[in-house]
Amino acid sequence: MPLNADLLLNYQTPVVEFTLTDKDVMLYALSIGMSEDPLDPVELAYTYEKGLKVFPMMAVVTGNGEDWLARPEFGVTYTMIVHGSQRLEVFAEPELGKVLVARDIITHLEDKGDKGAIVTTTREIHDKASGKLLSRAEGGVFCRADGGFGQVTPPPRSFRPVPDRAPDLNAKIATRPNMALLYRLNHDRNPLHADPQVAVESGFPRPISHGLGSYGATGLALWRLFPGRELVSIETRFSKPVYPGETITVDVWDEGEEVAFRARVPARDAVVLDMGRARLV
Repeated sequence: MPLNADLLLNYQTPVVEFTLTDKDVMLYALSIGMSEDPLDPVELAYTYEKGLKVFPMMAVVTGNGEDWLARPEFGVTYTMIVHGSQRLEVFAEPELGKVLVARDIITHLEDKGDKGAIVTTTREIHDKASGKLLSRAEGGVFCRADGGFGQVTPPPRSFRPVPDRAPDLNAKIATRPNMALLYRLNHDRNPLHADPQVAVESGFPRPISHGLGSYGATGLALWRLFPGRELVSIETRFSKPVYPGETITVDVWDEGEEVAFRARVPARDAVVLDMGRARLV
């Protein structure tokens, strides 16, 4: 059945208040592959409570509140959703223990007919006391069974293809077989990433990695390639799933403060993240 576009478009979730703990911060960093070398002092700063820093991409897993996707009146087939795209802009590092506020707004809908629909949600996170904007995330959810509602409000910005030349740099990410089980503790317990039966019912041979988990691991790989630079924005489209335990190759085109990237799984000849851009300053 098609989703209920009239109810969804411009829907705003209730404001969520939350604080970050050191456990939250360390868990996220470890779940995307940080501190594979536990003696590396640069990465230990994100995984050890002494002088703990927050990795910028953690903003995509904080501020979760109402699971609007599961509300029956919206008409979304919950077992058939996957992450389609993600943009993140980071303006300031959040402080542990401070009260933060967040809200999701459904800003765009795109009807793909019998292929499904794309629902785009924007989330801003502010420091409650000062009102300072810390981050803005824009996520596209691909609802594979819910097209046909006849309305189209596509996002105002398009994703740009990577350059038509050989990449300047490459990085490899050896994901862990239990990556999805660990990553889902970052407030994303969709059973698609843990339950083999649910995965098969959703059209996959086994549980898949979270799109945002692969996104985080790729962001970490980019950050490692450019030591001394801070990741302030990153965007990509999710083209195919990653299975936990697979090795990802990240192709990178260095264009100064901005880099273009694409992630692929060579063993399956599959591009898994495409049209990627990141700013490291």
